[in-house]
Amino acid sequence: MLLNLVRNRLVNNRLIDFTYRMSSQLVKVQTKQGIIVGQQKSLPNGNFYQSFQGIPYAVPPLGELRFKSPLPLERFGVPELNCLKERDVSHQRDPLTAEVIGSEDCLFLNVYVPKSSKDSPKSLPVMVWIHGGGFWFGNGNSDYHLPLSILQENVIVVTLNYRLGALGFLCLPEEGIWGNAGLKDQRLALQWVQDNIQTFNGDPNNVTLFGESAGAASVHLHSLSKHASTLFQKAIMQSGTANMEWVFQSNPAYKTRRLAELMNFKTSDTKELLTYLQSPKVTPLDILAKTLPVMTPDERRRCLPLPFKPVVEDSQSPDSFISQPILERLQQPNSIVVPSIMGYNSAEGLAMMVNAVKKVEEFEKDFHRLVPRNIPLKPENNEIKEIARKMRDFYLNGKSIRPELFNNLTNILSDYHFVVDMQKAAEWHAKLQPQAPLYFYRFEYVGDRNMFKRMFQMHKLAGACHGDELFYLFQMADDDSPVSERDQKLIKQFCNLWANFAKYGNPTPQDQPRLINCDWLPVKKTQEAEFSLDYLAINENGCQMKTNPDQERMQFWQNIYELYTPTDLSRLSSK
Repeated sequence: MLLNLVRNRLVNNRLIDFTYRMSSQLVKVQTKQGIIVGQQKSLPNGNFYQSFQGIPYAVPPLGELRFKSPLPLERFGVPELNCLKERDVSHQRDPLTAEVIGSEDCLFLNVYVPKSSKDSPKSLPVMVWIHGGGFWFGNGNSDYHLPLSILQENVIVVTLNYRLGALGFLCLPEEGIWGNAGLKDQRLALQWVQDNIQTFNGDPNNVTLFGESAGAASVHLHSLSKHASTLFQKAIMQSGTANMEWVFQSNPAYKTRRLAELMNFKTSDTKELLTYLQSPKVTPLDILAKTLPVMTPDERRRCLPLPFKPVVEDSQSPDSFISQPILERLQQPNSIVVPSIMGYNSAEGLAMMVNAVKKVEEFEKDFHRLVPRNIPLKPENNEIKEIARKMRDFYLNGKSIRPELFNNLTNILSDYHFVVDMQKAAEWHAKLQPQAPLYFYRFEYVGDRNMFKRMFQMHKLAGACHGDELFYLFQMADDDSPVSERDQKLIKQFCNLWANFAKYGNPTPQDQPRLINCDWLPVKKTQEAEFSLDYLAINENGCQMKTNPDQERMQFWQNIYELYTPTDLSRLSSK
C-alpha cells in the first residue's frame, strides 16, 4: 500500500517538460532513492546554481500513517524524478491571505547548490533551514525562502517542509502516537542530507542547522538531542529558543479528545478515537477548522494561538525526540556540544501589536493577562494583579495604554514572548556549556526590506519586527523590486556572517576577508562570576560589539523571578 502511495504521487512526474524555463539547463543527480532532475539557474552576481525542488524524503504520511513518526522513503518509484518545481507544503491556513493551502502529503525538501565560475572545492558547507510559523503555518519553499544571497557565499542550502498543527503534533501515546511527528520529520530530513548531500558536492560533516521563531526553537531542541553533532555540527537560532513560553503544548490528552468532540465524536476508548481521527471521513480541513477551539479559555486569553506543539514524550516512546523537561535539560552541563549563534530582533512584539491595537480596551480591563504564564500563580491570585501593577509602572509609567505608548507595549510583548527567555537560555549556555561557543546578536536594522513591519503597517513604531531579518537572508521568489544600496550592504554583511559561521564555526575568522569592522566575539563563559551578555548589534550604523541588551528590562524581570521561581511549562505537555 505504501509503495502505491508513492507511485500514485509521482506518476505525473515521469515526463520532464523541456520547455519549462527555456533558459535553464537540466541537471541530473543520483541519490540513494533514485535519479532526480533539476535545473541550472543564474545568481544575481552572474554565477550559477543548481536547483532541485520538491524532493520527497519520507513516505507520504497518509491514512494509518497520519500523526505517526515519518518513515524513510526507500525508492522514488520512477526512473527519473522531476524536481523542477516545488511540491505541496503542510496543510494550513495562510495567516496573511486566510487561504487554505497545502496537503498532508508534504514531506519534501529543496536543495540549492552554488556552481562558482571558478573550480569549487569538492565538498561545500551545508546550511539546512527550518522555517517558523508557531508549528502551525509557514513553509520552506521559495515564496519566502529563496536563498540566492546565501548561495553567493558558496554554501549549499537545503530547505524543507514538515507537518504542522495537529497533523504534526497531536499526541495519543496510548495508541503509539507519541507526539512531535513534525520534529521527527525534520530529523529524517537531516538524515536524508547525511545520506545524499555528498552527491551534490556537499560535506555531510559540515552541516549547519538554522531557523527562525518556531524553526529556531526546533533548532534548539535538535541541539539538545542525541543526534546533535552527528546529523549537524553547528546551530543558528533566530528569535526562538526551546524554553520560550509558547513552544510546548499544554494538556495534550485533553486537546486530542477535544478535537474529536468538536467533530461530534465522543469515546473513552483510545483505539476508537485514533481510528476515527485517522479515517478518510476526517479531512485535513476538518482538523484545521477545529484546531483553534481546542484551546482553553485561559490559553485564548493569555497565549499565542498555537494549540498543537511539541511535547515531552512518554518514556515508552521508541523514537523519542524530547524525553526530559526542557528547563531540566537546559541546566544540565554539556547538554549542548555544537557551536551556536542566537539572537533576536529589537521589536519582536510588533508582530503581536497587530492584534493588540485592536484590543486596547480588553488589555486595559485585563492587564494581568500580560503577566508571564510561567509565574507559578493562578490567574485569579491577587499577587498576579500586583505583578501587573509593577509592569504597568515600569513599562508604561503607571499610565493607561494609548497610541503614544505603543512602543512601550511592544516591549512588554517582546519580553514576554521572546527576549527574557532567550537571554536566560544564553546565560545557561554560557554557564553550563563550556564546549560550545555561543555568539549572540540583536538585529536592530530598519530598511526597505523589513517586510513584516511593512505588511503589519507598523512603520510608525520603532525597531525591527519579528521575522524582519529573514528578508536580508532570503528573497521572495516573485520579488523583483530594486534593492537600495544600504539594504544591499546589510544583505552582504548578514549573509557573510552566517556563511562564515557555517564554514568555520566563527562568523568573523581572523584569516578570512570580512565585511564588518569588528570581531564578533563569543559570549564569555562563566560559572561563578556575574553573567554578562556580549552581543553584536546589527543596525543602520553597521555592526558593533556591545554588552547586555535591554538591560533595564531584563533587570526588572530578574527581580520578579527572584520572588517567583518560574514553572517549567514543558512539564504541562506530559499531562
